[in-house]
Amino acid sequence: MTTTPTYASYLRLDKLLSLQQPLTPAEQREVSDSERLFIVVHQAAETLLSQVLVDLRHIDAGPCGRQCFAERVARATRLVDALTGQLTLLRRTLRREDFLRFRDRFGTASGLDSEQFKELFARVRKLTKQGEGDHWAEEAGRLGELDDAVRRWRSTHLELVRYMLGDLPGTGETSGADFLAARLDGTPGASAGEQPAAAPPRPAPASAPAARPRSSLGHVVVVGGSVAGLLTAHVLAGHADRVTVLERDQYEDGPGPRPGVPQSRHTHVLLASGMRALDELLPGLLPELTDAGAPRLAVPGDLGVWQAAQWISRRNPSRPIMTPSRPLLEHHIRRRVLAGSGITVRTGVEVTGLLGRPGRVTGVVLRERGGDHHGRQELAADLVVDATGRASRTPQWLTELGGRAPAEEVVETGRAYATCAFHADPPAADLKGFYLVPDAGQPYGAIVLPAEGDRWLVTLSGPREETPPTDPEGFVDFAGLLPHPAVHKWLSAARPLSRPVGYRHTANRRRRYDRLDRDATGLLVVGDAACALNPVYGQGLSAAALNAVALRDALAGPAAPSVHALQRAVLRSSGRAWEVATGADSPVPGATGNAVRGGPAARLLNRYLARVSAHVPNDPVVCAAYRDVLFLLSPPRALLTSPRVLRRALLSSPGPASRDLPTP
Repeated sequence: MTTTPTYASYLRLDKLLSLQQPLTPAEQREVSDSERLFIVVHQAAETLLSQVLVDLRHIDAGPCGRQCFAERVARATRLVDALTGQLTLLRRTLRREDFLRFRDRFGTASGLDSEQFKELFARVRKLTKQGEGDHWAEEAGRLGELDDAVRRWRSTHLELVRYMLGDLPGTGETSGADFLAARLDGTPGASAGEQPAAAPPRPAPASAPAARPRSSLGHVVVVGGSVAGLLTAHVLAGHADRVTVLERDQYEDGPGPRPGVPQSRHTHVLLASGMRALDELLPGLLPELTDAGAPRLAVPGDLGVWQAAQWISRRNPSRPIMTPSRPLLEHHIRRRVLAGSGITVRTGVEVTGLLGRPGRVTGVVLRERGGDHHGRQELAADLVVDATGRASRTPQWLTELGGRAPAEEVVETGRAYATCAFHADPPAADLKGFYLVPDAGQPYGAIVLPAEGDRWLVTLSGPREETPPTDPEGFVDFAGLLPHPAVHKWLSAARPLSRPVGYRHTANRRRRYDRLDRDATGLLVVGDAACALNPVYGQGLSAAALNAVALRDALAGPAAPSVHALQRAVLRSSGRAWEVATGADSPVPGATGNAVRGGPAARLLNRYLARVSAHVPNDPVVCAAYRDVLFLLSPPRALLTSPRVLRRALLSSPGPASRDLPTP
């Protein structure tokens, strides 16, 4: 008589559930239950792995047609991703202190003993090395996805072990995490001490993008999910097993200011260099911004630019800029970077320190915001990227590890500014905005630019003794101090849409991480955390994009660069912006800091640059060269080495000054 199986008998649950036998005595309940969790997860992993091998063995045995191959490899890839998820589950649910109490009961047992995982590595290695066959171009993309899934599992496994063990030795008197890394970092299937064989390049599938290059960075943790952090994560994602972005704020569904970005409500521009960099990094982003309402302007073609006590001719050659609001730009960058990228984002978390030792950062300490203020978590990483901006605490964290903070270069003028949004008709003379440039002899400045949503963003700046008020009426009155009445007249007829927001952190500050230990590993600092510029000059967004391009180019070579080389590339990419900002701020009366340029040579240079500035309003050659420097397209030295600029600045007189609003 045939008995119809029940759910329990079909799955043999009685036998299956009797196999979890912790070695910890039952009276030690907390530890015993944790050990049982450890056993359950690993037994489940071996069960899932057995199904992965069923599919791979079927492919290897052949014949397996095109549809069979696609289905089997896709299923194997999903199952391997499930294995990775189990390791993440273990990391989140198994208490480290419990693990350390029962781990010695393993004896010499180790996950490296798993015959199934050894077979998995060997079969994946074999499949990805096969470069022949009628359908190889189509198969390659799917095999690449499987290979990437296995690499993600290996990276997560290593991260879990590093978290659980730290510097402790492994069972069997191995070196622990380092021993595991040596076994896992090689080609899958290679035994200990075996040198991985060189595999032929994998052809890219005809209908899919080329496979991602082999990982060299491991697990990258990016601290700070604003523009600099997102662009850096985007670049590094192509060279890492995985990237995790940690952000203090919660992301909204649409554009909006965030507490962690104090610049959110202020005027922003994308200089020509920043536009070019973003177009290289995220093709199609600029048209998206235009479709979303971000204005594009020619400078000085569309702006009334006041410099050297006169208006600059709008007929002179100029470069375009874009003026999206910061929330709009960040929203579109975030959407493009995170769409299908494999980058993991954790919001609402605050990093409170670094893990590691002097010269070797191995992760971060963090806590959930809004939860237990003292709840400490650790996240291991092969590379930590600080993209937290001006408020970066990395110098302090390095000293807490027993290392030293980087040297700092500072130029501080004490300048402050405030920004307010207005609704108004466009200015006269077909203008789309104003830029009144402050200088050593004239301390007041204004930036009036259109933004999306039929708004005008107005930023007024002044010296430390006379900062712009943060009430609408006082803000408009402050514009009366500007060197030309055009902005004040226009503002007097405009309607404020919000209260002005002030900002005082305008020092130029460059932290020389590139001068720390050349052999240091695990830490890279980008954006304002490395080189913060006076925001009055509108370089910050473009400098962040140039940082990312520099990282992309540094990683494009055949050999993986050191972290020191990457840090140098980042600092070099900010060099032009640093020279422009500090060169403009150093002559300001009352400027302080160890990077203020003084002495006879600086005074001579300033006299020459004053002559160049005087020629900008009416000389198209000097104007174009000057704008290219300000827009970070040319190095500042171009103003000293260009024969055409030198000849005009030194041998000719500037044209007549004009105080009338310029016409097109």
